[in-house]
Amino acid sequence: MHKRSIRFFIYGQLFKRLILFAFIAQVFCGCVTDRDSVSDRKISIGLSGVGAVDSIRLFTSPSVLNLDNKPGVDGFTAKIYALDQDMPKPIKVNKGEIEFLLYESTIDGDPLQIWKFNSKKLKKHMLTTQIGVVYDFRLLWDPANAPKRKAAILAQYRSVDGKLIKAVPVVLPITK
Repeated sequence: MHKRSIRFFIYGQLFKRLILFAFIAQVFCGCVTDRDSVSDRKISIGLSGVGAVDSIRLFTSPSVLNLDNKPGVDGFTAKIYALDQDMPKPIKVNKGEIEFLLYESTIDGDPLQIWKFNSKKLKKHMLTTQIGVVYDFRLLWDPANAPKRKAAILAQYRSVDGKLIKAVPVVLPITK
């Protein structure tokens, strides 16, 4: 009986060490950070960062907003995700620029207003999250060029060689 107790003790200790080793291996092998995904605000876990922009995604506030605390709506918030089909997460825009175009009701004719952000200005709007790089904006329009019925918003990426990549436009109702 004594030999059996010793054997259980030895196997128990060996089993505990194997479990500890497996846990430590998972901790060190499971997480990867890359320098390009580190911003002033947060650290990203995973593979995001450098790549060529294939497409962009635009997400806006659900409606137009009052951003200046004066009566009436005067803008919207927007998030842009730049995508490279070969990367699992949204990427950083290292070259080129993001443009927002504001139209009345539909995306046709001349825009009421245009906002442009080159790669240097984009750094101020960049956040690195667990799902990748996102650009966060608060855009106020000029009251003289304000939409009346609906705000149609188009975001596009313009590469340094002139290639234009457009996001799906968003139309926001204007309520009074």
